[in-house]
Amino acid sequence: MSTEVLWQVENDRACQRILGRHWPNVRRYGDARDIRGADLASVDLICGGFPCQDISLAGNRAGLAGERSGLWWEFHRILAERRPPWVCIENVPGLLSSGGGRDMGAILGALGDLGYGWAYRCLDAQWFGLAQRRERVFIVGCLGD
Repeated sequence: MSTEVLWQVENDRACQRILGRHWPNVRRYGDARDIRGADLASVDLICGGFPCQDISLAGNRAGLAGERSGLWWEFHRILAERRPPWVCIENVPGLLSSGGGRDMGAILGALGDLGYGWAYRCLDAQWFGLAQRRERVFIVGCLGD
């Protein structure tokens, strides 16, 4: 199986430079709010995250209604417009308790509304060879069940 990155979405210029070093020939887009699904190449998987500041335990806990973490709805819009067979979403464990759990429910419900079956797990980077604890929630969705 071949893996090819066709495009990336990143608004932060410093992060764009890092992506450019690792994937110099990949098309990069800035603000997700300015992207239309029709402008994106068709892919088998959209993999990514959205800002965690509004759902993190260390943040202000504004949830998906927050300005930054609310970018989930742009991610959702792009999924709806592109309809990839697979999606993988990453965020902080605070997502599980944000809004009393309603934010996680909103994401899972929104994926279901698009026709994605899904599963999620909380994984820690130390289990995969990194010398630090770094827990993250991963949601994997597949069109259909």
